[in-house]
Amino acid sequence: MRRKVYGQSRIESCPFCGKSAVAKNNQGVPVCAGHTQSTLPDMKCLCGEWLDVRSGKWGVYFSCMNCGNINFRKGLDMNPPIEPKETKQERTPTETTISSDDARYFD
Repeated sequence: MRRKVYGQSRIESCPFCGKSAVAKNNQGVPVCAGHTQSTLPDMKCLCGEWLDVRSGKWGVYFSCMNCGNINFRKGLDMNPPIEPKETKQERTPTETTISSDDARYFD
């Protein structure tokens, strides 16, 4: 662990891969550049209620109806490790070559 330096006391990390977070996804969670399209799955509290992702003055946190506000890291630790779920799928264009021999296109 590195020593804290002025201005670096709050270095956020990506919940998906652990790299330093430089952007936010559509839920407002700080993530790395590679996971900006990923979303957190639904998470449960220890009491069994669903956790809501909220963002406030001191960063992202979870809110439980029974327990109240829960630290973001504690909420992640309560649940199994997360795998990123992509929200937007990009399709790569495929190239199709048509020749005069191809009967499918020339009926």
